[in-house]
Amino acid sequence: MKNTMILVGFGQMGKAVLPLLHSSHWEILGFADNDSQKWTQDCPSATHCVMSVEEAVTRRSDVMLLCPISKARAAVLKQQILDLGYEGCICLLADFYDAIDIRGASIQKMAKRIRNHSIPGAIAELGVYQGALSALLSLLFPDRTLYLFDTFAGFDPRDTAQEQSRQFSSAREGDFSDTSAEAVLARIPHPENAVIKKGFFPETAAGLEQECFALVSLDADLYAPTRAGLDYFYPRLNPGGVIVLHDYDNQRFRGVYRAVEEYEALHGPLCLMPLADLHGSCMILKPDPQR
Repeated sequence: MKNTMILVGFGQMGKAVLPLLHSSHWEILGFADNDSQKWTQDCPSATHCVMSVEEAVTRRSDVMLLCPISKARAAVLKQQILDLGYEGCICLLADFYDAIDIRGASIQKMAKRIRNHSIPGAIAELGVYQGALSALLSLLFPDRTLYLFDTFAGFDPRDTAQEQSRQFSSAREGDFSDTSAEAVLARIPHPENAVIKKGFFPETAAGLEQECFALVSLDADLYAPTRAGLDYFYPRLNPGGVIVLHDYDNQRFRGVYRAVEEYEALHGPLCLMPLADLHGSCMILKPDPQR
């Protein structure tokens, strides 16, 4: 007999976690949300049904999974549900979010393949932020040059202007500015092989026209740098190499998907493989005709 579950929070994380739930074990009764504009009247299936939190409590599901990854928001929701008299099990996605890293695990497996097949090239990251992934890339490729492209001052106004004019996201100048090149270098295991490229991309790629790459993390969030990243990195990706693209299927940063669409319209379909992480990442492989 399946256990019943209601997902609380009809946003990016709730929609992303739904396909990760094993259908043989869980019967999904729908979503709950405090935003009345999201509530549905006629539901073609339970997975499309969005109800109020008050109504969700009356459904008496075995489990309520609280989908916000902000522990503060999840705590408020949990108290609301308890105050409404819910007596079942309450689980917080936030408790698992920091412990399970699908994108990082996929990169580790791809790095093993790159090493085993001796795929040449440098490693790069466009969109470094505080360097969590930089540390992993440095650990996985201790003998390769690691290029770290970032403003280290948050989103550039030239990029956010396009986001706003094309309604891709609500990104603002300076978002993700709580970082520095020095702090990133301090956390990676092999800083001697790291090359900081601080500033506005693609201007910071000047002088690297002849460089080639084996693995690139493209996590710029916004349309303009993502499009520039595809234009620069994919032609320089060695056969068998990969671009790991963050936010490809993310409602918050819709410009990333648009950047891929435009690139493919000009250059043809990419060998793109979606990942089942909560941010809608994907891998773009460079086919190797010799394999």
